[in-house]
Amino acid sequence: MKLACSKACQRKLLSFAGDFRRLQRRQKSFREIADWLRERGVQNSRRLACCFSSGSKRIKPTGGWLCKAIWRMHQRRKRKARHTTTIGCRARAIEWGAERLREEGLSALLLQLPPRLNLPQNHACCANGLAESVPNVEIPQPQPLISAPALSLAIPRRGHVLSSVSELFGRPIREAVAMLSVSVARAGVADVTSALHSLRPCTHESPIHRSDDEFVAWLIVSMWITGVAARAIPVSSSLPQAEEWFLGSKKDHRLTTLVSARSIQEAESALRVRADAAAYLDLLPYILDPHGPGSRLSVRRDPSTRAVRSRKREEGVFYTPADVADYMANACVSAFVGDIPTILDPACGTGVFLRAVLGALRQHYPEEDAVSLAAKFLFGIDIDPLALDATAFVLLADIWTCTSVSPVALWKSLRRHLACIDTLRIDPTNAKPSTLFQEESSRVALSSIFPDLPHGPVIILGNPPYANLGVRSDLHALEGVFRTIAAKPQPNAEVYLAFIEQMVRLADAKNCAGALVIPLSIACNVGSQFTSARQLIAETPGRWRFAFFDREPHALFGEDVKTRNAIVLWSSNLDDKNAHLETGPLRKWHGDSRAQMFRSLRFTRINTDVRSGIPKIEGDCQAIAVKVLSSRCDQLEQALKDIGRCPLAALPNADDRTVFVGPTAYNFLNVFLKPSRKIFGKDSILSEHTLHVLTCASRQDALVVFAILSSHLAFWWWHSHGDGFHVSRRFLCNFPFGLDALSGSAAEMLACAGEALWSTINTRPIISLNRGRTSLAFTPNGHDSIRRQIDQILADLAGLQPAFIDDLQQFTAYTIAATWRNQENSRIDGKEGV
Repeated sequence: MKLACSKACQRKLLSFAGDFRRLQRRQKSFREIADWLRERGVQNSRRLACCFSSGSKRIKPTGGWLCKAIWRMHQRRKRKARHTTTIGCRARAIEWGAERLREEGLSALLLQLPPRLNLPQNHACCANGLAESVPNVEIPQPQPLISAPALSLAIPRRGHVLSSVSELFGRPIREAVAMLSVSVARAGVADVTSALHSLRPCTHESPIHRSDDEFVAWLIVSMWITGVAARAIPVSSSLPQAEEWFLGSKKDHRLTTLVSARSIQEAESALRVRADAAAYLDLLPYILDPHGPGSRLSVRRDPSTRAVRSRKREEGVFYTPADVADYMANACVSAFVGDIPTILDPACGTGVFLRAVLGALRQHYPEEDAVSLAAKFLFGIDIDPLALDATAFVLLADIWTCTSVSPVALWKSLRRHLACIDTLRIDPTNAKPSTLFQEESSRVALSSIFPDLPHGPVIILGNPPYANLGVRSDLHALEGVFRTIAAKPQPNAEVYLAFIEQMVRLADAKNCAGALVIPLSIACNVGSQFTSARQLIAETPGRWRFAFFDREPHALFGEDVKTRNAIVLWSSNLDDKNAHLETGPLRKWHGDSRAQMFRSLRFTRINTDVRSGIPKIEGDCQAIAVKVLSSRCDQLEQALKDIGRCPLAALPNADDRTVFVGPTAYNFLNVFLKPSRKIFGKDSILSEHTLHVLTCASRQDALVVFAILSSHLAFWWWHSHGDGFHVSRRFLCNFPFGLDALSGSAAEMLACAGEALWSTINTRPIISLNRGRTSLAFTPNGHDSIRRQIDQILADLAGLQPAFIDDLQQFTAYTIAATWRNQENSRIDGKEGV
């Protein structure tokens, strides 16, 4: 990978660099220089590095710290040509520049992209700074000033993985905690206990064991991190100075007195490796996570993180990106006018949602004091006491500048509204306060935990744990409270479904709202738990809205957590007597259009039975089609002699009455008839994934079934009723066209269309190799006229609107392009790609 550009690009850059050099002679500050760069379209670190590295021959090394860093890169590039350079030289030069940038508090400008250099671990942040590896990139010509919003480090996007940048800043923090924890362990137990009790409430509820040494170490480090993030103390401050800022005039029970001076110095050195106020403020809920790295990508990079990932999966810990929390918080808060609502996060973790909802409250109630909003109206519950401490620090960093109250007093007031208890043990009815710390099987009243919530919170929102119920002593009690657990009273029952019930149970009955981000299974899984959850939704009065998100090309939680998700929004008041359901499509998007995707979310009212699933559709035309097709008695299973499974190797033994369907799909359903025997090579190792085998009564019936399943309508029906990946037997059996399509003129037209389509795609097999095994597919995409003809025949059979045919074609085109219908300046014209 090169840092230089083409000669033509270099000539442009030399002129660019000359202007920059003249700007330097005027002794402009770096902020002014950065503004000058942004006016000329240089808005990210990749272009910035490319500009200066290519133009560095005109910039002398005495021209400022930025030019010095680039000059070193330029010298390194010349040494590379003589094959005498080392990666450490470049890393040190980049590190030097990054340190100067952090001193200016502007590193967020250059941390918009992930690492692209293979640097040693102690220089990991360099890849996010000035010296990213840059291909031949053309630099735009000077443009008029275009204001662009600052990109938060807490929002995933193309080339920016939240877990990676969080680990960049989080690793030194955990290293400092580990150093302090070892030193605290040598102190007296009584001293540690008394120091802790003077700060934080006593907790006996958590199933997650944390030692007092760990609590003390995290508190000391969190004080320093919060002070730096809030710009209350400089990066050069020591840990005792940070504690003095936090505790104020309080002299007794200082935590840093429990740690040796040497350990404090080592911890401070570790913290200053990546110290950055702006980055800390963006990433505070993620870098204060005590778990550490444990994502899919972290395991690929470092297999030693597999244990942490397993623990996070077992506990259902998936920290939510900031934009997801912001969308849900604004959707809930904007529904209320008048009194300020009380808000509860039943699985608050390190405070991502409480931070988001605090921002929403400050927007909607600008006349209110931020400290009052946070201390009086925000409540959180979690089973990890360390996470609750971190939540209080996160909120403190956001509101500290708005008050003259000492940080420790404000932190304690925030911490009092954060309870360490299992949310599933809470009841909305009154209970004795003494039951809070009894045996695990006891039920607890919400008012006994939070006396300020006698009638329940007005808003409940969050990201419940995606974990199994596990072995519990109170399983019988839970079975009597939650119908989703009663449907499957086993250790492998899903926990997050009970959180939907808990949202409805605990909310204020007069006027309330809720929002949960959960897996997509709520819409399409037909298990007893999910059927029971959807039945509960259909019986609960209020407005229910569902937004669905695919995992490709990009996922809602970022590239490190590739899950398909749903955001469930609920609002209710005393006037609501029935449930009103609104849904949306299974959205696909690209990483650079994430913000536009959230702004484009719209919902469509549906009036169908959702016990078997929630259709993922868009627009009234599709809603009418779902209602019409769901009422049909005909099903594809009636038109088949048999439906089974077979491996790919069994294809040569099939006859011409057989239709094969791939077990998975994405942009098309893989439907085909018996292919040519010569399609595979002699030495090919075939995939062992079995195909669906649909056996028909005749060749004509097989052509009809092939045509039906190759249509736009079949792809839309699968996409709106499935999970966007698996093609299930249930989908094939219940597809709403059967014997009526196998008789009369409709059968003849469908057979002709099927023959024409197969004769076209039969010559274009898609043979792919995955892990040494060969798989086979045939795509109908690109043959729009034949598929439209099939759609028209099926629409006439079902009595669907003519406009639905155009809607189907547009649906396929938008799905393949991974965009949405109301996107501005869309170039999708309704024609699908191949």
